Amino acid sequence: MGNNKETKKGFWANLFSSKPKCSCGDNIIIENDNKPQSSCECGSETSSCRTATAGGNAKEVIVLGPGCSKCKETYRVVERVIAENRLDVKLSKIEDIAEIMSYNIITTPAVVVDGTIKIKGHVPTADEIKKALGI
Repeated sequence: MGNNKETKKGFWANLFSSKPKCSCGDNIIIENDNKPQSSCECGSETSSCRTATAGGNAKEVIVLGPGCSKCKETYRVVERVIAENRLDVKLSKIEDIAEIMSYNIITTPAVVVDGTIKIKGHVPTADEIKKALGI
């Protein structure tokens, strides 16, 4: 029947159960391997850490939000900044509450750049986005 770990344990039990930690010792919780992630360069074989890469331009931007108007506007602002500056950045949006909670934020919208939460709780300006992206 496949892996029914989540359905057997239930939503809340799965949400608060212990998760595997990163081998680099940074106390980063590894949710699952198919999440967009960047390497923390800890040398682990799994490369499942969600820490920022050292130096260079951003490679991935995630907008966290349940789908409210502020979250949608944040996505549009980030998308516009990426397009205007012709950046080679992967932009995605996460609307799943359980996955948003895995980033340990309470207020949305939030902007995650290469695994690090840069902006949260308000619709950012284009200048804030540029600063977060390092441009």
